[in-house]
Amino acid sequence: MVKLIIALHNHQPVGNFDSVLEEAYNLSYKPFFDVLDRHPGVKVAAHFSGILYDWLEVNHPDYLDRLAALVKAGRLEILSGGYYEPILALLPEEDRRGQVNMMRDYVRGRFSSDPAGLWLAERVWEPELAGSLAAMGVGYTALDDVHFFSAGFEEKALTGRFTTEYAGRHLDVFPINHRLRYLMPFAEPQKTIDYLRGFEGQDAVLVMADDGEKFGLWPGTHELVYKKGWLDGLFTLLEANASWLSTARFSDCLSGPSKGLAYLPTTSYHELSQWSLPPERSRRLAGLWEDSTEDFRQFLRGGYFRNFFSKYPEANRLYRRMLRASAKVRASGSGLGLKSLYKAQCNCGYWHGVFGGVYLPHIRMAVYRNIIEAEAALGRPDGRFVLAREDWDADGVPELLAEGEKANFYFSPAKGGGMWEWDYKPRGVNFGSLVWRHPEAYHEGGAKNIAVSEKRRAAEEELKKDLAYDWHPRMCLLDHFLHPDTNPAAFARASYGEQGDFVTGEYACEHAEAPEGLLLKFSREGSVWSAGAATAARVEKNVLLRRDGSWRAEYKVSNLGRHKAEFWFGPELALAFSGAACCPPGEKAGVKKLSLPDPVYGGVELEFSEPLDLWAFSLETISRSEEGAEKTYQGAVLLAHARRQLEAGASFSFTLEVRPL
Repeated sequence: MVKLIIALHNHQPVGNFDSVLEEAYNLSYKPFFDVLDRHPGVKVAAHFSGILYDWLEVNHPDYLDRLAALVKAGRLEILSGGYYEPILALLPEEDRRGQVNMMRDYVRGRFSSDPAGLWLAERVWEPELAGSLAAMGVGYTALDDVHFFSAGFEEKALTGRFTTEYAGRHLDVFPINHRLRYLMPFAEPQKTIDYLRGFEGQDAVLVMADDGEKFGLWPGTHELVYKKGWLDGLFTLLEANASWLSTARFSDCLSGPSKGLAYLPTTSYHELSQWSLPPERSRRLAGLWEDSTEDFRQFLRGGYFRNFFSKYPEANRLYRRMLRASAKVRASGSGLGLKSLYKAQCNCGYWHGVFGGVYLPHIRMAVYRNIIEAEAALGRPDGRFVLAREDWDADGVPELLAEGEKANFYFSPAKGGGMWEWDYKPRGVNFGSLVWRHPEAYHEGGAKNIAVSEKRRAAEEELKKDLAYDWHPRMCLLDHFLHPDTNPAAFARASYGEQGDFVTGEYACEHAEAPEGLLLKFSREGSVWSAGAATAARVEKNVLLRRDGSWRAEYKVSNLGRHKAEFWFGPELALAFSGAACCPPGEKAGVKKLSLPDPVYGGVELEFSEPLDLWAFSLETISRSEEGAEKTYQGAVLLAHARRQLEAGASFSFTLEVRPL
């Protein structure tokens, strides 16, 4: 008898819009089970992330009652997982256990079922997970057949469950068949039956496990799957072939011995391993994949999930920030902030593939908001700043982390003395949460594996005309010396002539307590190209971090050279806003004070000690979504600047104040 396991993974990111969840429910989650109800001979398995459970309990509790009835009838198996859909391999062991136990407790209470199986988010596997999951009481999981190909298995052998182990703890693993993933629902239902018939007469178990959203929410699939009857047709064929083919739950396939021992290497599904590579390598792997035979593809290897942290420094910062919050919550021993911490571990904001991921501000901001809330639950009653100097992001040089009751301020002295995080806790917002403009593999050529209309493809090509890449991180207090010919458009495209070596240069830093908070004193001596020659210059910026969450930067720029020189100097401010209307792009002359309200984040107010010219541009990234390329507003970059002729040994100074509104 051939057994087919159909397993759905239904998930939406923490921070996603309520309207999106409602759409997913109406187009995918609900109609799938409407069809299943009409086919009593079909069994399925499903995993819902805790984000969906929380939302369904409030908005559609009857749907959960319906699932519970199917579980009771033996037609549905509910899989466990990390409650808020984390990449378990990336979490401290205590957080892994907490996330899995939270899901297990919910499933037991809501469905009267004890889940032995676990859905592994993005199928990200590290060998030590076998021991970790087994110690939690997990009996089995499902991983892509590419995991097995990486270990040398042949495709024809992957017709049942295998056993893996770590330090003597055992875990069963079901291979997910990639051919079934691609057939369902994109080929006629009969082709799925034809493929399965190739195993007729064998005692074979085959698994199709994939995103439930592709059955209705992905572009064009609702029309195909439901209105044109694809799912009804498949289920009808499955019932008609019951003499040799049956649908099953994972738990129905555990009675016999496993197919053997399988040691699986660190990996994930093929597409993710491709997306995690640097752009050129990703593009080359995609080309090899397209041009290769099925047999040769089994030997193609890409990267791994952790590569996203080197590919996107913003994702690395987010990840390290979460780990820092996790350590604080665990150290408190109080249990306070745990739920917010677990929400912050939702994987969607930490990477980018076909979907927006780290490029989506509302997803990224939701992670930061939950991190801030988790730490705020622990309290800081004295209002003083705690300053840490440590290599926080594992780049080999220390950062400065100033954490207070109302705000956190994080600086990189070795990278321009810039401030890359400003958490304003009363609003739960990180004003430094921007993603700058990175090259992507899909910026060159079209998206071959995404079905888009010619109209959409033409729109993508139009968007690509706006491509620009940042040669340095976007953050506050990066110090620019501009070429005399620089204009706002060139600065916005990062294609101007930088005359100094200060933007990414290393700054010395001292600190001192101040009546209002904490004073950081940054300084650097470097070179500025002026009138065809290099001139020695010094930049000093004293940054006062106030306990109320505002801050002030006092600048002094000095000519250390032997001759008079013209300096065109300005510090960069890179600030997160919810939309371009909060900070309209353009140029203003002689600005003394500027208010930039934001209906979502609250906004900021800028004030200068003397009138300065101000340029502003919208930082917009061009990334891929399930429907093709799209432009995403990240925030605004502002440059307050002034031209000064300085005699040898002379200097000029100004101050800027930044306050949350």
